[in-house]
Amino acid sequence: MSAADPRHPNCDLPGDPSLILTTNVDLGDDKDDVLKQLSALVAKSTGKPESYVAVSVTDKASMCFGGSTDPLALGVMYSLGAINMANNGKVQSGVTDILGKYGVADNRIYVNFFDMPRDCVGYNRATFAG
Repeated sequence: MSAADPRHPNCDLPGDPSLILTTNVDLGDDKDDVLKQLSALVAKSTGKPESYVAVSVTDKASMCFGGSTDPLALGVMYSLGAINMANNGKVQSGVTDILGKYGVADNRIYVNFFDMPRDCVGYNRATFAG
């Protein structure tokens, strides 16, 4: 990582940026569009090809936050590299923009971000460590 290129070296390696999002709102017929918007968001925010990105959204879930069942969302994002304050902020802001259209307030969305070691991510019968 250099001052000219602040990205983590793993950003250019095959990885699995994945976003798993659960919400109690009904996305209805828009669910496929939301999935595609989130996939593009993760790719753009991490600098990884969208072909590496996996997104899962569960809507209409039974959820409570702060003692209230008002619209909310909880998410986790995993990636080999590309987890940092700038990228995480872009994802958080984008998720908020997308879900805001369905009545989820900014302060009712939590996303946890995890930078995964290569030996803890499996794909194609192996881990990314080998």
